[in-house]
Amino acid sequence: MTQEKKQSLGESLKKLEEIVTWFENQEEVDVEEGLAKVKEGAVLVKESRAKLKEVENEFEIVKRELEADE
Repeated sequence: MTQEKKQSLGESLKKLEEIVTWFENQEEVDVEEGLAKVKEGAVLVKESRAKLKEVENEFEIVKRELEADE
């Protein structure tokens, strides 16, 4: 389960990198296509933040469990 989240986050980051690369390689940006890329990037950032928060919460749970065992 954790591995799936990690892969999904990795895929999101890879897609974001592809969007950035696309913008860097454009001499003249098509406005409609550029807007679509920005919207896609915004969704990916939002999803990535949510996934990172989930992972952070899982780490906190594990940390509390370890501290309780001490």
